[in-house]
Amino acid sequence: MKPTRENGLLSVAEGPHWRDGSSLQSTQWLWIIALLPAAVAAVYWYGLPALRVMTLAAGTAVALDALANRVAPSRDDTGNWSSLSLGLILAFLLPSTAPWWLVVVGVGLTILVGKKLYGGWGGYPVHPVALGYAMMAVSWPGQLDRTAAAVGQEWLAVAVEPVRLLKTQGLSAELAYEPMDLLLGQQAAGLGSGMVLWLALGGLFLVLVRVVPWQIPLGSIVGVVVGALLIRVMAPAQAVSPQFHLLAGSTVLMSFFLLGESTTSPVNRWPMLIYGLLAGLLLVLIRTFSSHTEAAIFAVLLVNLANPLLDRMTPGVRGVEVIGDA
Repeated sequence: MKPTRENGLLSVAEGPHWRDGSSLQSTQWLWIIALLPAAVAAVYWYGLPALRVMTLAAGTAVALDALANRVAPSRDDTGNWSSLSLGLILAFLLPSTAPWWLVVVGVGLTILVGKKLYGGWGGYPVHPVALGYAMMAVSWPGQLDRTAAAVGQEWLAVAVEPVRLLKTQGLSAELAYEPMDLLLGQQAAGLGSGMVLWLALGGLFLVLVRVVPWQIPLGSIVGVVVGALLIRVMAPAQAVSPQFHLLAGSTVLMSFFLLGESTTSPVNRWPMLIYGLLAGLLLVLIRTFSSHTEAAIFAVLLVNLANPLLDRMTPGVRGVEVIGDA
């Protein structure tokens, strides 16, 4: 019998039962808008090489997505533009000197292995960009040398990646950089990963339009600060200031654009905060005690794997009596 108001039966129609008018396509355009300030800043600082890498990455991402849908049609339609935002984020991690084949291979790993292999948007267990870039970093570390790519950039105060200098010179590395230079993007980094101010503006925009929950970036920033302060207490000889960790490398990119992706992040508020906090702590620990310079990428992958466990922390149900106590 069809449930109606008259017969008093409960409606069991399929969800969603409430819509706010948003769509995946409109959400992805908000992501792209948020990435634009850092993209423009990258072109301003690095010139046409930055535009070449970003255009190639974005175009290849959309083309591979369409090709994958031709071979194996899925509900993850190319027209939702999720691959475009993923391609841009990957380009932000690459140096301006990245050869064309490396860009194409990296995008292929991100879209085909990281995204399409798991059924597309909403199905992958870890962030596709983090997975794709991690495979690139392991396979072709020399091609991803941001310090080598910074040679010849006259605007750089120090043509050495901050995290790399930290591992070779220790605490004195922090004194080599002006905080304002790091904030404005005058540091050896990926095309967009070092554009701290512009990434922060884009990230705050995503928070304001409620695409990224504020708990995740806040938890990440708090985790970085707390982690840096704990290292200062436990291992002062290896500790740099929280400010250095926040302004160096991919910290802001991780906090807003990698951790804030809805597929790989928790759905409840407290797990979101813990998720970001763990990522921030891992970032500081990996930078301090390991030989890797890609701390943000590995921190994202690790907390992505912890996401299912964090999602088990669900709010308690109130107002329901236990039958035995009734």
